Amino acid sequence: MAPAGKAGWTYYPLVALPRALDIVWCRFPSDRASLNPGPKLRPALVRSVYLNRGHTKARAEVTYGTSNLKVETRHLDLILANATDLAEMGLPQATRFDLDMTVVLPWCEEFFMPREGQTSPIIGHLNFAAVSQLETIKVLRRRK
Repeated sequence: MAPAGKAGWTYYPLVALPRALDIVWCRFPSDRASLNPGPKLRPALVRSVYLNRGHTKARAEVTYGTSNLKVETRHLDLILANATDLAEMGLPQATRFDLDMTVVLPWCEEFFMPREGQTSPIIGHLNFAAVSQLETIKVLRRRK
């Protein structure tokens, strides 16, 4: 599950780590096996954070986010569309987090970067309503 990594990654300091359920800007890999940054920034949901043995570098397990909601076919993904909730969580538009597309990436500038005018790749955190929705989806997915 852990990426092999490259010596050239530009790791963020540990004080800049996201927490589980934070939303970050990520260059999610187009090909998860190759572990190369994707072509564009998109929101990603942090599921877990891992430190290396020396506690000097970190990896983040993230779930792919997209504005392609696919509400008719992707019933068991986290779909966020309420304008007030989106603003509270830092999302610029309705977003679907594809719970089948999760990858562990180095917490580095090559994968995670702030959007123009922002200082951190972390844009927000799931609010109470979204966390409740995610918990319900997890239960339904286990029953499937």
